[in-house]
Amino acid sequence: MSDILIEKQHQFDFLTARQYAKQWLAEAESQFGLTANYVEGVEQDTASISKAGVDAKATLTADKIVFEANLGFFAKPLKGAISAGINEGLQKYFS
Repeated sequence: MSDILIEKQHQFDFLTARQYAKQWLAEAESQFGLTANYVEGVEQDTASISKAGVDAKATLTADKIVFEANLGFFAKPLKGAISAGINEGLQKYFS
């Protein structure tokens, strides 16, 4: 079970949603110093996201984006801040 699970519905076509997902990840990489590996698929895209103490995955489909993260011992106290930052980014790009 993930420490953080966030789902956000979107109303974009898949190609537009893909562009927004890539922009969201690029901003997060710059802002939070994380590393993301984005893989495009036919029906869904996935991004592996990592930073010290955080192992996460984002999955984009035709109607939603799902963010899941497992937090290491030292990152667990930051769960609220991490969740808030993810929600803010998803709100910015997928609303």
